[in-house]
Amino acid sequence: MNIFFKNAIVYELNNDSLFNKETIEKAIKSHLFTPCGGFDTIKMGWVSPYNDNNQNDFIVDMQGHLLLRIKKETKILPAPVIKQALLEKIDKQEQALSRKLTKNEKATLKDEVMLDLIPRAFSKYNYYWLWIDTENKRIVIDCSSFKQAEDILALLRKELGALALTPLSMDKPLEQIMTAWVKEKLSFPPFTLGDQAELKDPLEGNGIINCKNQEITSDEMSTHFDSGKWITKLKISDERGVSFIVNSDLTFKQIKFDSIILDENEDISSDETDKRLEADFFLMSKTLSNSINDIKHVLEKII
Repeated sequence: MNIFFKNAIVYELNNDSLFNKETIEKAIKSHLFTPCGGFDTIKMGWVSPYNDNNQNDFIVDMQGHLLLRIKKETKILPAPVIKQALLEKIDKQEQALSRKLTKNEKATLKDEVMLDLIPRAFSKYNYYWLWIDTENKRIVIDCSSFKQAEDILALLRKELGALALTPLSMDKPLEQIMTAWVKEKLSFPPFTLGDQAELKDPLEGNGIINCKNQEITSDEMSTHFDSGKWITKLKISDERGVSFIVNSDLTFKQIKFDSIILDENEDISSDETDKRLEADFFLMSKTLSNSINDIKHVLEKII
């Protein structure tokens, strides 16, 4: 099981409401994952980080870093399948009535088609990691959008009530900060600028340039800056063993850990899966929390 996050949507905690492990566990156990019923299209709930069958351990606690896991089941109904079944039902009904169906009648038939197809649909399963960093007062979710993150946090809110959470942010536009970093060729060890960026004109809004395998501080890039474009995505490498894309909303995507990090726990036997998960999580959380802390401080210093 790969515990190394690929994305990080970061929320800062404004109080200590989530630092009580018993409270968290109670919230989890009140919304454990249950499979879709006959007419459900989506189900989401908590499962053990160790494996789906573990009904006892729902939190991995490594020195104040807490790991939780969400399972989501989605019933897959391809649009062409729905359309074909609906057309057949409409045709049969129109022949029986010897007239064309109204819009409302077709809508009713579509509902009937969905009720008929859902119990026979295939299921798609997704898993999401949620990491509570009690030391830095943060929640970090491994998902690709704020919509997914909010759906996951909603499960905690059902039991805990309102959560005092604020997405990680800057006082000034991050596009300006990242552009200044590259344009002025600033140096902030252990961070180095990567070879990937996205640029956009903040006024026109429709001109987007994606650069890959590109020297970010080159004269070619300077031309884009001179024309008024800002950096909206920027690849940054942390010499301590991780790289990522920073987006203008201060989310982290395409997180990649170096082999020196990924292989550090190779000495743990393949049979000791629980022990390996705990060791990898502790290593990952320490590495990524250091990067998040330090990159935030760097960005705050630039403008």
